[in-house]
Amino acid sequence: MKKAAICMAILGYGTLAMAGGEIGASVEPAITVPESTETAADKIGFYAGLGLGAQRTYSIDSDFFDDARTQDRTGGAVGLLGYQFNDYLAVEGRIGKSIGYEDYADVLTCSLFVKPQYPVTPSIRIYALLGMGSVRVEGESNNLLGYTDTAGKEILDETGFQWGFGGSYALMENISVFADYTSLAKDADIGSALTVGSGVVYDELSNDALTVGVTYQF
Repeated sequence: MKKAAICMAILGYGTLAMAGGEIGASVEPAITVPESTETAADKIGFYAGLGLGAQRTYSIDSDFFDDARTQDRTGGAVGLLGYQFNDYLAVEGRIGKSIGYEDYADVLTCSLFVKPQYPVTPSIRIYALLGMGSVRVEGESNNLLGYTDTAGKEILDETGFQWGFGGSYALMENISVFADYTSLAKDADIGSALTVGSGVVYDELSNDALTVGVTYQF
């Protein structure tokens, strides 16, 4: 009986050792390292981006998709550089250049915006753009309504208040996509009048744009 008890004790000790146990040893708790969930929307610091825009230069009030007689639609590229201070505020500079026109306009825009923003979710932001900038329009055609010999000549050179609004979505840690509307000039005086076929004369131009693009957070 004594030998049987000793054998049982040895067997139990061996089973415990094979299972990785150790008599008298404390069990250390498992440590789980959480994965990072930070997105581009959470980061503070500089960011840069590139966008494509659909832009209007026009002299009468109209819907963005209307075909106003003094309106020219242009397609262009937009480069931007900004700094995000926190979840709710950034500053942003933009330069835009038309790369294709419908009738007459070659457009160059420069803007500096204060950018108040609001994080709707960890990945989605809505924002406003408030600031100053310039719009320069030169003629690309000699067939500009009431103008003659307009190719390469200045039509509009305006500096003033600019505004806009839009939203962005963080795809991953450093990359976001955005879309916004900007009003870059409103009823700005031009050097001479535009005359349409009916004899109506306009002497002011406005400019606005829809832009979509991508940004990278450094």
